[in-house]
Amino acid sequence: MSLFRNFLVGKATITSRKEFKYAMLRGQFACIICGVALFYTLLDSLNGVAVFIPWYALLAFFSLVTLFLNRKKYYTAATILQLLLINCLVFLFADVDHPNGSVFLFFMTCASTGLILFNYYQRTFSILFALLPISLGLLAYNYDLKIIPPPLYEENMIRINFIANFTIGIISNVFVVYFLINRNYETEKTLRESEKHLIKISADLKISEERFAMALTGTRAGIYEWKVKNNAIYVSPYWKKLLGYEEKELEDLTFELYLSFIHPEDISSAKQTIESHLRNHLPYQNELRVRTKSGTFKWFLDSGISKLDEEGNTSIVIGSIIDIDERKKAEEELALKNDQLAKTNEELDRFVYSASHDMRAPLSSLLGLIHLSEKTDRPEEVIIYLQMMKDRIKTMEGFIKEVTDYSRNTRLDLAPTQICLYDFVKEVVQNLAYAIVNKKVRIGIDIDTTLMVITDASRLKVVFNNLLSNAYKYHNFEQSDPYIVVSAIKRGEIILITVKDNGQGIAAEHHTRIFEMFYRASEKSEGSGLGLYIVKETLDKLRGNISVRSTEENGAEFTVTLPANG
Repeated sequence: MSLFRNFLVGKATITSRKEFKYAMLRGQFACIICGVALFYTLLDSLNGVAVFIPWYALLAFFSLVTLFLNRKKYYTAATILQLLLINCLVFLFADVDHPNGSVFLFFMTCASTGLILFNYYQRTFSILFALLPISLGLLAYNYDLKIIPPPLYEENMIRINFIANFTIGIISNVFVVYFLINRNYETEKTLRESEKHLIKISADLKISEERFAMALTGTRAGIYEWKVKNNAIYVSPYWKKLLGYEEKELEDLTFELYLSFIHPEDISSAKQTIESHLRNHLPYQNELRVRTKSGTFKWFLDSGISKLDEEGNTSIVIGSIIDIDERKKAEEELALKNDQLAKTNEELDRFVYSASHDMRAPLSSLLGLIHLSEKTDRPEEVIIYLQMMKDRIKTMEGFIKEVTDYSRNTRLDLAPTQICLYDFVKEVVQNLAYAIVNKKVRIGIDIDTTLMVITDASRLKVVFNNLLSNAYKYHNFEQSDPYIVVSAIKRGEIILITVKDNGQGIAAEHHTRIFEMFYRASEKSEGSGLGLYIVKETLDKLRGNISVRSTEENGAEFTVTLPANG
């Protein structure tokens, strides 16, 4: 089969299937014409007719020429030569043929061959070579041009010629029709295969789209496509959903409008990322905050890559945004906890060092007093030593209470309740008055009896106990009217509390440090240095704040702010 194929069209590869089929048909026609010429040469030789044999030889020769042109891929030249050859020779034979010889049947073959070989794509030639056999047939039928002298036929010869012409004519037309049927079948088969292939591709594409959509949904990614030259940005429905927009919104998005969505602190880095990408064409990633429809900002991971045009410039940037807001908040919370842990570790080191020192001092003093009391026989000295021992124990008790307050504030959750601030402060003042001996200080409470606050009562009591006890400890009892005044007012959603005294005061250089752990503003200080630190830490828990105004020997005023509703 391959040898016959190579004989008809040559060994060169024909890439087009349509071109290959018509080249094969052209070669088959050439072989059929040669076969017909040989058949008629034998037939006429047997019947003693020699007038047509040179023309048969000419027909065979030019058929071989068309076969040669066909193998060399001169398809149009081969087709024209082939059609002109068969049309001219059929006309020649029809001009001298016996009226009953049925040569005219070959004009039908010539017309259909012309239509097929030039087909629809060369329809001008196709129509011309379909009309040419009609014109030649009418000319041969109506006029006797006597190009070749007509041979003398016997009765039996006329019948044989008719049968031969009729049979070959019918076979030729059947061959042409069969080719058309075969081409139609192959076309339908190809279309059916293409249809099946397209259906499969469509199904695979649908599955791929579903998987892609599921993957995007699973990764919480919104897709965007930025056409750089047109400055137009297409965003997917899920991109809009991530920012709280409906699918029909943000239809005319530009790069400038997109930048307006970015948090002011992130615009500079976003511009630098895009400029670097447009310059170097490398994939990019950037974490930034984008404003949602509600006006709040959320963290997103922006990733993308570009497609270049023929000149090597960026034509399209395709990217995605992924919601990383929860991750960023977790990172911020973790960083905060790490800072708190570092602070706690630092404070713990200081606490262990200072606490051991502060507890060792009264214990050493107690041991010394016990040793002294054992060596004396005088009752009045023993009483003095015992009183001094009580003072040391009270110091240790106060220190242990401060440590307990610090621990409770660190470990326990808030338990907010509604309290009447006037009654609350009055109770704290009364409890402190019972515990302090020989320190007569006038206490004033300037608080509206209807003022209510929602907060953690136990923690607020720690704040007032420390502030008021400090005011007692560091008062100037030699003046005529030592006093402490506690006042409070409500301003909007904030409660403003002040504890003011006319005691010893605090020098300005200590104001920024008195809230540090174990810091003592004076060597004469009686406390452990934990009191104001505990006040600051407790107010932090209550979402409050504290500040101080004071000068040495002119009293002090501590101002506390608290949220009115917890």
